[in-house]
Amino acid sequence: MSRDASAADVLRAAVATSVARLVRHGPVARAGNDPEGVHQARVATRRLRSDLRTFAPLLEEAWRASLVAELAWLAEVLGAARDADVLLERLRRRVREAETPPSAADRILGRLEERGRDAHRRLRTAMDSGRYRTLLDRLAEAAARPACTEAASGPAARLLPPLVRRRWRALRRAVAAAGPAPDPDALHRIRIRAKRARYAAEAVAPVVGPRADRFARAAAGVQEVLGEHHDAIVAGAWLRSVAAEQDGVDVAFALGVLAGLEDAAAARALEAWPAAWAALDRSPRGWMR
Repeated sequence: MSRDASAADVLRAAVATSVARLVRHGPVARAGNDPEGVHQARVATRRLRSDLRTFAPLLEEAWRASLVAELAWLAEVLGAARDADVLLERLRRRVREAETPPSAADRILGRLEERGRDAHRRLRTAMDSGRYRTLLDRLAEAAARPACTEAASGPAARLLPPLVRRRWRALRRAVAAAGPAPDPDALHRIRIRAKRARYAAEAVAPVVGPRADRFARAAAGVQEVLGEHHDAIVAGAWLRSVAAEQDGVDVAFALGVLAGLEDAAAARALEAWPAAWAALDRSPRGWMR
């Protein structure tokens, strides 16, 4: 894309890229045969929501808010299916790592498999609905003609970087509020804000250039470390909740071992977090002015 592109041009390209990803992976997500389909459809939905929020000052508000609300509905059902897939695959690895006895592993994983089937049934119902088809129609229109304000006709290189800076400042505030010993909820909030800052930087990279790409990669590093921490915390909590319901000693013991492995994974991610944040904090940000 030309560095002389308008803000509207950049917004159109960002929306079109995410809509194309959703259209491409939506049928795979609906079929439920490949977890990657759900993952990619969810990423597309998240990016759309993030971009529509980041660049809100350059979009017609009623149009933007309505589309964000519908994307939130889709994100909820995609998220439930994706979270179930992630937890199941994670614990499949853990039972292999821990050499969990097959009888206990089958009981533990069986509960997750049923949870996943329920989540995917709800996802199929949503994607078979008229509401979803209407949303796809609206997204196709948004990809071709996003409802930009007149101000968006101005140069992207001038208008968009300050909006990315807002995302960066929100992230820094979250880190400052978390303090030197952040709890899991604070780290999860930081992760969400790092992801939004990354998406914003990636959206403007075609007109800003390598500096935005470097910032986005560093933000992705924070997101990855804190994503591992969050997944370990969620898995450990699930394992303990199931253990509290168990009467059988063998399954309860296996759950305890698996929970211990997740505690160790969370601790490793927590140790890696300061370095990941430092790398992002050192990233050049003069281009955001």
